[in-house]
Amino acid sequence: MPAFFGMLALVLASLAFGPAGRAHAAANVSVEVGYADTLRANPNNFPTPWSGAPGVVYDGCAVSSCSYDGGAIRIVNNTGITVHVDSVTVHFGTCVFDLWQKNVPLGANQSLILAQTASGANSGCAADGTFDTSDVGPNGASWAGVCTPSGVIPVVDVSIDGTPSSLQDAGQILNTLGVDGADCGMGNESQQWAPIGSVSCPGSTLALAPPTQTDTVGIAATVTATLANSCGDPLQGALISFAVASGPDAGHTGSAVTDAGGKANFTYTGTAVGTDVVGASATNPAGTITSNRVNVVWIKRASKLTISPSSTTSDFNDPVTVSGTLTDSAGPISGAPVTFTLNSAETCTGTTTANGSVSCSITPREAAGSYTLTAGYAGSAGDQPASASAPFTVAHEETTLTYTGSTHAANGQPYTLSGTLKEDGATPIAGRTVTFTLGGGGSAQTCSGTTDTAGNASCTIAAVNQPNAATVPAIAVFAGDAYYSPASASGVVTFLTMTGHAFGLSSSGLVGISPTPEAGPVSTTVPGTSAPTAVNPNSSTANASVQRAGIGVLGIPAIQIGAVMSTSHMVCSGGTGDATVAYITVGGVAVPVSVHPGPNTTVNVLGVKLILNEQIPTDTATDHTLTVNAVHVIVPGLLNTVVASSTSDIHGCY
Repeated sequence: MPAFFGMLALVLASLAFGPAGRAHAAANVSVEVGYADTLRANPNNFPTPWSGAPGVVYDGCAVSSCSYDGGAIRIVNNTGITVHVDSVTVHFGTCVFDLWQKNVPLGANQSLILAQTASGANSGCAADGTFDTSDVGPNGASWAGVCTPSGVIPVVDVSIDGTPSSLQDAGQILNTLGVDGADCGMGNESQQWAPIGSVSCPGSTLALAPPTQTDTVGIAATVTATLANSCGDPLQGALISFAVASGPDAGHTGSAVTDAGGKANFTYTGTAVGTDVVGASATNPAGTITSNRVNVVWIKRASKLTISPSSTTSDFNDPVTVSGTLTDSAGPISGAPVTFTLNSAETCTGTTTANGSVSCSITPREAAGSYTLTAGYAGSAGDQPASASAPFTVAHEETTLTYTGSTHAANGQPYTLSGTLKEDGATPIAGRTVTFTLGGGGSAQTCSGTTDTAGNASCTIAAVNQPNAATVPAIAVFAGDAYYSPASASGVVTFLTMTGHAFGLSSSGLVGISPTPEAGPVSTTVPGTSAPTAVNPNSSTANASVQRAGIGVLGIPAIQIGAVMSTSHMVCSGGTGDATVAYITVGGVAVPVSVHPGPNTTVNVLGVKLILNEQIPTDTATDHTLTVNAVHVIVPGLLNTVVASSTSDIHGCY
């Protein structure tokens, strides 16, 4: 048996055995009755929905040309499939109305409304055939203007998909309780749809709920409209129009069709904080059914701010990128400023991207230690403020120290030690103490200096006093502090070395004599004396003297040399030499000489070459040597003799 037949059978059963005065159509296919009156319009009572509503198949006179004053029948298909309404007739005793089309297909969730017609067929009815059923009395007698109940119970015969049913309008909705309502105190005769068999439920309510709801901006809110007749029966298939009357979303509208429970939903998303006032309405040929007003209170979304990673470490004074993510209940927040603050001191601000991420660079100025990094978002028209915090560790900044002092020094002289202190070898560090040490152990000499804006520090040892060594270390040390790591550097300092050498006589050729008597060679970095040489701060001096020398060699004239002396003195800027000669004879012949002959004075006598005050310098960029020979005797191929020779040297000049 088809589902609708079971429903109709249930309706009949409810009429026969249910509570008196009221019967409701079952689910799947329902038959409802009402009365349409636009002559005395009352939109709340006029059957709704009506022609033109979504899903309505209408058979009756056109809304545009008809003044309604007649009964109405509605068949609602909730079976989920298409059914066919074979025929519908209405009986008032022997009066039968058979006005409408046959075999009407009715799709799922559609309704068929049968109303008065401009003209139509009827049988046994004194009234016309337009279905003005409030004027129909017993067996079709005219009941116009009659206020005595006729006692007539209208019967609706329905055949669907070949299955007939006969349904009684026990509540006399079609014939307005058996009287001519227009003339008997009712005025408007409209009766809202009600299940056939129900008592009269003339009016309707359009109620919105909830009365007040609170939602966050950006999240959808739903207002539910319920359309029902005055007995509470739902009115399915009515088009409900919703509108935001006032508030931040004023002017926003929507529409929906009531379901089997008479409910229609209006869902929209708030755009700003405030209170929207929402109303709804449903229209019919008699006018507009209006609802109550409800409030939708929009509040700011709760926003969430996180810092990532969960902890950060950076060296003092080194920029570091801090990052975070800003979201709310609707998802990522883009284009929002977020400010990061370290230790309530340093700040930076970034703007969130499309995925809510944000970053900026911050430079710690704190001493090494543990601090708190905070992130803050001030909120917006739609979002609440948000904040977050995370631990932040400031580490000692790495430093480099370079020794820049001179690589040369001399005992007894001032010496300046210097160095440059920088962050990571790049940025100068000012205002820090650097300690310098020249030498080591018990002979170490120390001083300190403070770095300037270029990171340079220096100090001067007034008089260098180091042991006799060619080189000594120079060390610079920065001990570190609350902000910077320690650093050190070293250099090698080459000391000024003085040497001296002197002898009385040397000879080669026919007479071979090693230098004798000899003093030196002497080498030292400190002042001192080793006769006949002397070294003083920054200078070297050598002396040689001979009281008398005689040279007698077969084949060479005898040579007699009186008291002679040579002196050699050397400093880094240059050397000086001198010689004194008392007398010289060659082969008994006196050689005319000055007591202080000029440098490299040459005299040739009897085949003998005499060089008096012979000065032989040897120089490089850093080393200087001067040899002074008081007398140099040369007999080519036979004799080469030097008398009273002194040599002074100085090395490591700068």
